[in-house]
Amino acid sequence: MEFIMTVSIEKDEIRKAFLPKAVLVAQTNEASAAIPVKSRHDEMIPIWKFPFRIGRESRVEIDEDGHILVKERYKHGVIGERSNDIYLIDFGERLQISREHLRIDEEDGRYYLIDRGSKCGSAVNDERIGNDSQKERAELEDGDTIILGTSASPYRYTFVVL
Repeated sequence: MEFIMTVSIEKDEIRKAFLPKAVLVAQTNEASAAIPVKSRHDEMIPIWKFPFRIGRESRVEIDEDGHILVKERYKHGVIGERSNDIYLIDFGERLQISREHLRIDEEDGRYYLIDRGSKCGSAVNDERIGNDSQKERAELEDGDTIILGTSASPYRYTFVVL
């Protein structure tokens, strides 16, 4: 006797399973270069789950010729809990991105940027968050600009909800 199982799955359900919930789109060349090669998707950072934690890659070295060498962190094969979902590379002389910089949360269909005690703070559009600001949290909307670091920081991303 042969059993034939048919599964009726809607294409929209399949798409939802494979699409990220949101993305961060790099606005500058520096923001694009900060995304590790293994995490980069056409100048975008996919966000698959919330909360989504962002911090600086601290495993950067300078070789004898003055070239920057990055030892990227990989998700697979890591023992223990990672403190960030993505580790951005800060190439500046004055670091803008902290090791544990910010978190993006989703609550009841609304999105929030929460500073994690970063040294230079962040911004949602022109609203400063963290550091010497009185605010540690700001609501994020589709199309908002997120700035990691001071207002002069080149690490700028557009938040896009899918």
